[in-house]
Amino acid sequence: MENIRFGSTRQSKIVRQIKARISGALILALLICLLLPFSARAAVWVAPEGDTVAEAAIVMDAKSGTVLWGKNISDTYYPASITKLMTGLLVLERCDPEEQVTVTAEAVTGLERGAVSIGLSEGDVLTVEELLYAMLLRSANDAANVLAVHVSGSIEAFAGEMTARAAELGCRNTIFRNPSGLTTPENLTTAYDMALIGAACSRNPEFLAIEAEQSHQIGPTAKNPEGFTVRAEHKMIVKGTAYTDPRVIGGKTGFIKASGNTLVTIAEEESGMRLVAVVLKDKNPDHYKDTKMLLDFGFQNFENYVIRDPASAYACEERIIADKIAEKGRCHIVSYEDAVLTIPAGADPSEIQVGYEYNLAPDAPAMAVAELVFRYADVRVGSAYLLNDHEADIAIELEKDAWTDEQHPGISIRNVVYIAAAAAVLILILTAVLISRHKKQRDQERRERLLENRRRRLEELNMSEEEFEELVGSFKNKGSREET
Repeated sequence: MENIRFGSTRQSKIVRQIKARISGALILALLICLLLPFSARAAVWVAPEGDTVAEAAIVMDAKSGTVLWGKNISDTYYPASITKLMTGLLVLERCDPEEQVTVTAEAVTGLERGAVSIGLSEGDVLTVEELLYAMLLRSANDAANVLAVHVSGSIEAFAGEMTARAAELGCRNTIFRNPSGLTTPENLTTAYDMALIGAACSRNPEFLAIEAEQSHQIGPTAKNPEGFTVRAEHKMIVKGTAYTDPRVIGGKTGFIKASGNTLVTIAEEESGMRLVAVVLKDKNPDHYKDTKMLLDFGFQNFENYVIRDPASAYACEERIIADKIAEKGRCHIVSYEDAVLTIPAGADPSEIQVGYEYNLAPDAPAMAVAELVFRYADVRVGSAYLLNDHEADIAIELEKDAWTDEQHPGISIRNVVYIAAAAAVLILILTAVLISRHKKQRDQERRERLLENRRRRLEELNMSEEEFEELVGSFKNKGSREET
């Protein structure tokens, strides 16, 4: 009996051990099941449920440059007439819209058969603005050529400048051979590069003002002595179409046989979030359907997150000194601007990761020493330049050197205190002014001429800056107001 009882006790102990191990395993499995969704959520980027008919497509936040979703975004395709976005941007950066342009024979001869034109003739005189309306709204290829010759002297020279300007914007796989997008084997781009160009266009108020118009009067010309009207063709901008979308504030259509349908679309919601959608090698009307799907996906699933003064928020000066990019005592790190990030809606900002890049782009701001790069779920969601504004530190050193006892042995302690206090106040004021200047400075040199042009035009139109900004900001509701 004792052996039996002993055996029963031993068996019972083994059973308890097995049960304990099973219970532990079950608890561990339960914890894993509970924790996995959280870890996965932090590592997974949002993706749309559907796909595009387009062979290449992208939707990008125009402010942060974040790619929300893409398909074959680095593959090269023929752009067709979306090329004219780069043409329009470069012309607006180089010309006064009121400049008079005389049409040359080179610009209006040799267009391929079936190319859209407005019938310009050698000797016709139009303004830069009229030609821009004809090119961006009507997609007139002769207008694009006339502008190219006016700016650079020849179509070939202008195409080279287009390619160079695109490279400054970050385009690495784009070559322009003409300003129109008509068939040329080497005239190639990518969905990603066109999104960058579209984003740059969205930052140009005069470009958006042109895109806001449904139509514009042109002329007179030799073939149209009474003048004529050009009308917008992007069906998401045009009122009353099956694809009209009040969020859309700009863009460009394109088609040649080699490219299929191409489309670039700029859209903005009331929140201020602005997106650029690009589709390449698409079909009609799928290019509009694909674009709507991309915009809906972007606006519904993402939001902007702003980091004020990132240089201070991340103690960047200490890191810059530690990485030996600048010397202590000769380093005063400030933010070029606030950082605008694009993250999935409802995402935890604490999961945003930040890194430093020191190999800066050619168009980085003056005095830039680094770029803060923000990532969420291994996706780049925004960036911000850091400037080394050490002028204040130099001023401090000059003041200190100027008032040493060796240089002024007879100076009193009281005077030293007064001078030091005055110098401190002066330095604080100087520092505040310098920081304020660099925060507000955004490509000032490039914009000065455009701002002067706009001021002159507004004076001629007897329109204030406030009225102009109100016109640009409210054009999305223009259609409903006109109908009312």
